[in-house]
Amino acid sequence: MKLKFFLSILFGGLWLAVSIYFAIGWAQEISYIFPSLYVWWVIVGIALLPGFLMSSMFFSNLLHWKVKRYPDTAVPTTVLMCARNEEQTIAQAIRAIFAQQYAGPIRLLVVDNASTDRTKQEIAAMQAACANHVEIEYIYCGQPGKAHALNAGLAAVRTPYFITVDADTCLDPRAVQAIMNHIVARQSACVAGNLFVQNARASLAAKMQNYDYLLSIAAIKRFQGSCSSTLVAQGAFSAYQTQAVRDVGGWRDVLGEDIVLTYQLLRQKLPSTYEPAAVGYTTAPETLNGLYNQRKRWAIGMLEGIAAVAPWKQGRASSKYFAFVNLSVIYLDLAFLFGFLPGVILALFGHFYFAGLLTLVTVAVCALLFLSMYLYQKKLKIPFQNSLLGFLCFLVFFQAIQSVAALHGYLTRLLRRKGAWK
Repeated sequence: MKLKFFLSILFGGLWLAVSIYFAIGWAQEISYIFPSLYVWWVIVGIALLPGFLMSSMFFSNLLHWKVKRYPDTAVPTTVLMCARNEEQTIAQAIRAIFAQQYAGPIRLLVVDNASTDRTKQEIAAMQAACANHVEIEYIYCGQPGKAHALNAGLAAVRTPYFITVDADTCLDPRAVQAIMNHIVARQSACVAGNLFVQNARASLAAKMQNYDYLLSIAAIKRFQGSCSSTLVAQGAFSAYQTQAVRDVGGWRDVLGEDIVLTYQLLRQKLPSTYEPAAVGYTTAPETLNGLYNQRKRWAIGMLEGIAAVAPWKQGRASSKYFAFVNLSVIYLDLAFLFGFLPGVILALFGHFYFAGLLTLVTVAVCALLFLSMYLYQKKLKIPFQNSLLGFLCFLVFFQAIQSVAALHGYLTRLLRRKGAWK
């Protein structure tokens, strides 16, 4: 694993060295129009650093092309599902737990986080229809906040492993078996599942997010997971060692409670991995405003994780590297907004100052990465939805929406304003 990580970074470094050679001439040509400091700030942010990161990730994912299979386990497990006003989705999420093809017993803990709708009644109806191999228990948590609900559920967990599933996420029938096989065989502290978008045809915003989950997020998690350093075991669907989570104090009351928990586990040099065959279908925001607010929260969560555990305090060398990469995302977002987008506008008027050959090569590397991820996800033989319009809009518009939302999130965090789970 260490050798493959080193080779991936080396491959990215070779790409970077060649890119710098061409970038020197590029910078010299346009430095007579723009200040040299700004020129290099843009070139590094839109071509050199993204090219290095994507080429390293592409090479690593090629080295880990084979889908690993683990022996089936029947270890008893707990599914922890927290809900706040989820009357529209929770019954479907619970039915997906009933439909699990898992060899062992499942105990489902549903934590009602002070819901004011019919969530409690929906849970009661599901208790009456409970499947034979699933035990379902209702817990009420009157203190609003997802971290409080999760910690209330954690206190009731009696199994050595547990799984978190959001109340708007439906698991593939083989998901629990796949993620439990992984965590038992690898003895990871946490394992992130592979999320697809459930409502991928609901709107254009959902169609774009479908490809973000399918290509971008999955590629990052595969790279990080191959080094036992997945930075986010997302609350929507992940598995955990119960004692490891208790040892670090459970979840903190922040927007990115799952990010901070994962960082705390990594700080202890505990492995955080990723299981692509464990698929959950999550409900994505269906409006641009919903998407914007979600990505703003994610940006705040990223800063919360970095504030909780600084990159240099991470336990493993690979964890340190990925945490620093996460930190560099702030710079990449700024370079995209104040370098790439102005460069595209100038190119539309015939001035190709920043939309040069090296930019196109970076785009080509990105395209190769996306193609390899698409083929890998197809290889899993787990269905997902396609949309040509959604893919094209993802390529053209998605990064702009995400970067603006992230910048808003960074500023919100710096100003210490508090957000909300819902």
